[in-house]
Amino acid sequence: MSYAHHRAFILYIISSIHLQVDQPEWKELTTLQEAQAFATKVGFPVLVRPSFVLSGAAMSVASTEVQLERCLQDAEDVSPDKPVVISKYYLNAKEIEFDAVAQDGHILNYAISEHVENAGVHSGDATLVLPAQKLYVQTVRTVKQIASQIASALKISGPFNIQLLAKGNLVKVIECNLRASRTFPFISKTFDVNFITLATKVMLGYPCKPFNISLYGKLLEHVIIANSTVA
Repeated sequence: MSYAHHRAFILYIISSIHLQVDQPEWKELTTLQEAQAFATKVGFPVLVRPSFVLSGAAMSVASTEVQLERCLQDAEDVSPDKPVVISKYYLNAKEIEFDAVAQDGHILNYAISEHVENAGVHSGDATLVLPAQKLYVQTVRTVKQIASQIASALKISGPFNIQLLAKGNLVKVIECNLRASRTFPFISKTFDVNFITLATKVMLGYPCKPFNISLYGKLLEHVIIANSTVA
């Protein structure tokens, strides 16, 4: 169970299964010297987060070596048993939330939400819009392709959440959570279907049919904006 909540482990799995899935440059580090060397290599700014964390808790952006050292102190002392994940931070990138339920690696239902704040701005709470209003058509297609690849490769059966950043039509995976996310109640209320009920039936091995919902068609004629906070 701990692996499912370990940010670096999930990112490593995605990297190691040879998917055509792009990610911001990242590395799990255990010393200040390693962190400084990585930041110099990829270039500032960088995003600093503990490996085990709820959403954006203890997340911070560093634009200089001095800020990086301060961020690492805020994320608790860096040591082999308290590693942090540092990744390249992309300025003015959109953040996208992909929530879904899959069965045997096949996605049954999904929702694509758009964050009002740019990627990396919020720290545990976020304002989301569903359906997304300002994403390019190609960006939406790429998000769906990435999610399908990950679900298939990991043979996911149950709920999962992917957070992505987009700049133009460049889409990168920030993280993948093999669990229901804080946005599941939001999307369930918006579509008036229970994603958790579907996910529970999948995990219990019951035969399941996807709900008849539409992200952009006539079946959904309103836009919902909600503030989502870490539970």
